[in-house]
Amino acid sequence: MKIFKSCLRSMTWLGPLFLAGCVPFGGTAEVGMDPGALRAPHWIDVDALQDGPPVSLSFQSDSAVAGFAGCNRYAGSVQLTPQSVLFHSPSTTRMLCEPEAMDTEQRYLKALGATRSARMNKGVLELLDGQRKVLWRFKPLS
Repeated sequence: MKIFKSCLRSMTWLGPLFLAGCVPFGGTAEVGMDPGALRAPHWIDVDALQDGPPVSLSFQSDSAVAGFAGCNRYAGSVQLTPQSVLFHSPSTTRMLCEPEAMDTEQRYLKALGATRSARMNKGVLELLDGQRKVLWRFKPLS
């Protein structure tokens, strides 16, 4: 609770993103976690293949996200609290791509819909389902 109160007092314009960096989405502070970890402007898929653009996630504001889903760009809303992260109704462009890229996109959009929380793990942002199973992993774009 002490960390939570400290974060509330020092909240920046990033609001919930900064708060989420202080108290991870799971609701408990992680030892050694960098409070500014979620301030990365752009997150990319940890397991991205080299031959195409990686799946990406970018927090556009306190309530909006956008990125690349594997074939198409997407945008949607997000609800961030210290205990949860919920993505709502992402819309995508409608390009047709290679079957592998289309498969990646479908798996990613399904993962966004199933996300209930997230955590930082050694500098990697992990999206988690309701049972805290890792759905997708992102690293900050350097």
